[in-house]
Amino acid sequence: MVQAFEKGNVRCVFGLPGTQTVELFESLRQHGLRTVIATNELSAAFMAGGWARVTGEPGVVVTIPGPGFTWALTGVAEAWLDSVPLLHIAGAPTDSPRGGRFRQQELNQSAIAGPLVKKVIDADLHPDPGAAVLEALVLARSGEPGPVLLHVSVTALSRIYESGPPRVASASIIDAAGLDSVCARLRSSRRPILLVGQGTTRYAQKLRTLVERIKAPLITTPSARGVLPETHPFNFGFDPFATNTHDINELLESSDLILAVGCKLAHSGTSGFELKLPADRLVHIDASKDVIGANYRVSLGVVADAGDLMDVLLASHLQSSEWTADELEIWRIRLAVGTIDSPEPRIAGTTASDPRSFFESLRNALPTDSILVLDSGLHQILARRYYTVSAPYGLIMPTNLQSMGFAIPTAIGVKLALPNRAVVALLGDGGFAMTALELLSAVREGISIVVIVFVDGAFGQIRMQQLMNYGADHAVSLQNPDLELLAAAVGARYELVADKNLERVVRTALAESGVTVIEVPVGDTFGIRRSAALARTRELTRRVAGPRLFRLLAKVLGKGR
Repeated sequence: MVQAFEKGNVRCVFGLPGTQTVELFESLRQHGLRTVIATNELSAAFMAGGWARVTGEPGVVVTIPGPGFTWALTGVAEAWLDSVPLLHIAGAPTDSPRGGRFRQQELNQSAIAGPLVKKVIDADLHPDPGAAVLEALVLARSGEPGPVLLHVSVTALSRIYESGPPRVASASIIDAAGLDSVCARLRSSRRPILLVGQGTTRYAQKLRTLVERIKAPLITTPSARGVLPETHPFNFGFDPFATNTHDINELLESSDLILAVGCKLAHSGTSGFELKLPADRLVHIDASKDVIGANYRVSLGVVADAGDLMDVLLASHLQSSEWTADELEIWRIRLAVGTIDSPEPRIAGTTASDPRSFFESLRNALPTDSILVLDSGLHQILARRYYTVSAPYGLIMPTNLQSMGFAIPTAIGVKLALPNRAVVALLGDGGFAMTALELLSAVREGISIVVIVFVDGAFGQIRMQQLMNYGADHAVSLQNPDLELLAAAVGARYELVADKNLERVVRTALAESGVTVIEVPVGDTFGIRRSAALARTRELTRRVAGPRLFRLLAKVLGKGR
């Protein structure tokens, strides 16, 4: 199996050893393959996912059956919904010589994981478990990338094999006729728009060359932000938290061709399917046939890798579009306005103490090719609204599952895969409480990352929703540890950001080796307190007047405005 890892370009394995996998970990030791141990299997799965997101190669996580298997499932589910190639190798419960039921740690793991993976493979059914590994690696990265579960028993791990597994190569399926049709549609278009997703990130330079050649607007899904620098004149971005979907739809309506490449057009990438993509002008290219036409009808759908498409388009004689520079600048200004649907918190670090200033200062402090890894929560909304992404993989976040506890372990996996790029994890104190001890893993592995923690003493996003709806919060308060003492205990440095020193603190942290934890106080603004007071008044009126009279009053007052 370890020889299969080497042949399959696996350079790092994440997980925790256990009774059912000691033979595998011994072989990892003998072969010198880097093995990263997390504090728990959830974090190990997130680390493997972080590795996979920036390499395009499957991240490998190894767990025992039972509790190790179940604890990894959220990381596997995140990979499933975000199209991340992942290989989860799980031990099987130990057989009893007497047989019987109710074995220790016995679960129907295939049935549990089945809906979350592309396939469940039983290594014991292969004459060589190494061949099962290679099959799983190929499947994880083929078509729509995703996780694969590989079961292996102690019996299979203890068996002696005469030779290593053969190499199993994945063949790229190229629909030449379909790609030619796409090329013809683009050639005849006068006002094309490119809508690109995560599947294009590995081909950022080719995409840039194509966009600059045809001089057409580029719109990215949230998971593809930075594939072209967001300061580039043809990058119009798109993030539901930063851009008014109505304005994007008007831009799309003014086109005569929408070329959607490497994107699933899922809920998170289309602002809850509010993005309007007319079927008569929508051409969809993706590596998986299952996503084409799944949510939007198309005039042409082609199953192909984004890289193959770029090669064909760049080899053809494409002319510049009829979009004018003045017209695009007007659209750029209009789309940059965005919308803010609720009051925002006060964030330390700048003189203004507002989110826009914070993320502009953070952008100034970070290298152009830095990678910002987000967790789930209010900080993510604010970062997506105000942070400018300047490089491929420059912004990584849980997109379609939105699991808290994602940022720190994912940042570790990203840094291990791309050691020469600055990696910063940004999260709230709620997410920090879930995986803070992975700082131990980062220190043990000798990597350098910066961890920025927004501290407001609450599950901030949920608290905000409660305040805006009811004027009061409930069950969202946190009891935070002393972050300075915690950082010292795990061997990390600590910094507290005051009103004006964010850029200095971040630059100092990046200049140092090792792990730095930066605490950023976050608090309520007058706008939040005012909105909460209005919500309390509204809620009190509803209770006193009753639902029917309250709806009548709301209707009358609404007409009055």
